[in-house]
Amino acid sequence: MDDDIGFIEGILLLAFIGFIVYVIVMIISVLVGIAGTAGLAWGGGTAVVNYYKSFKENIIDSNRTAA
Repeated sequence: MDDDIGFIEGILLLAFIGFIVYVIVMIISVLVGIAGTAGLAWGGGTAVVNYYKSFKENIIDSNRTAA
């Protein structure tokens, strides 16, 4: 009878460890998703600002008539 209880405790311990690993992996995946979204927003914002600056310098400023 003791062997059965030890076996069940071992299975429960493995299940608990597996659950803890699962929760850690889920937390890490959420953090990676947040970091990816933040990087996309930062990079996209930087690209838009640089495009505007380039457009202004190369199209608007270079085509002004001398007053």
